[in-house]
Amino acid sequence: MRIHRTASLAFFVLGAPAVVLAQTDDTDMSVRQHTEFVSGDYIAILPGYAIPDSGRGTQRNGFTMSIIYGNQMTTHFSVEGNVQGSIFETGRGHGTDFYQWGGTIDLVYGLTDRRSSPFMPFALIGLGGMYNDVFPQNRSAASFVAEGGIGFVTGSLYDGLKLRGDARYVRDTFESGYNDYRLMLGFEIPLGRVIERVVEKPVPQVQVKEVVKEVPRPWVDSDGDGVDDEHDKCPGTPHGLKVDADGCPIPGQVIPLNGVTFEFNKARLTPNAETVLDGVVPAFTGEPSLKVEIAGHTDGVGSAAYNLKLSQKRAEAVRNYLISRGVRPDQLVAKGYGKSQPLVSPERTAEDRERNRRVEFRILQK
Repeated sequence: MRIHRTASLAFFVLGAPAVVLAQTDDTDMSVRQHTEFVSGDYIAILPGYAIPDSGRGTQRNGFTMSIIYGNQMTTHFSVEGNVQGSIFETGRGHGTDFYQWGGTIDLVYGLTDRRSSPFMPFALIGLGGMYNDVFPQNRSAASFVAEGGIGFVTGSLYDGLKLRGDARYVRDTFESGYNDYRLMLGFEIPLGRVIERVVEKPVPQVQVKEVVKEVPRPWVDSDGDGVDDEHDKCPGTPHGLKVDADGCPIPGQVIPLNGVTFEFNKARLTPNAETVLDGVVPAFTGEPSLKVEIAGHTDGVGSAAYNLKLSQKRAEAVRNYLISRGVRPDQLVAKGYGKSQPLVSPERTAEDRERNRRVEFRILQK
């Protein structure tokens, strides 16, 4: 069941029984556009400056390049595959004869959500391997490396393109072990489909010119809950909810979120689930007093402990997504029930199990 708000408003002057003539001033109109992406995948191309260990016998400068493929697993954590190559100079009349290439797998922690934040500082750690191609050739060998670093990613500069900077320390076990450094600056590009392009225009100014005549105040119910706007203490109530005499949702109601599904045996939302949740967001942003419990349920396959943990993670995934789309955190509580509250019992078919795997909203007290 998708919840949505009634967006139509009656154009009457309430509180002052009069009809007015007005003119608008469009001189202050402005337009702003921005683009957002669904996917948590991204690539980054980072050229930079390499500072090799003095014990390598090279000059204290060089060139490095990293090509990174990353996936944002949660709001704060990402995993990245980094393919890297570097060139050091010996300064011994041999030209550029010290090469290094290889790759690492890095775990990245961002202080904010890179998909929506205008600026995300981050830290990373990683492990991998390098091949050191040196002069003379009989010294060349592969080695293990460990690295740590800090950096930043900006918000979208143009159509999703972001600026990224990394500073990394690399411990190379080649020969007796070396300590190298990398300073890189480049671009990061999110991968995924565009989900919205918003054009915002400020409301034009209205100037009252003349009172024509008095008219009776009309009966208006903007959210269609049966309580007129003058007496409605909870304007913007979503359609389909039962309300009390003040127009506020009655606690205890359960709303199934049909279409909110997850990847198999994971707590990652499918693109269809995100589309459904996008339609839910206006119900919260338009009704600040609305508070719900996000209840996660599983089918009966697997142990009770495992299903309870999985349902909690899925409920939290729904909560985190809604917060990322503008819903206030204090409006949402995530709770997993595992397989303790099936709709169908016993489960005899795949359809029975599918009905039991669900996410619901439960209206809470204010």
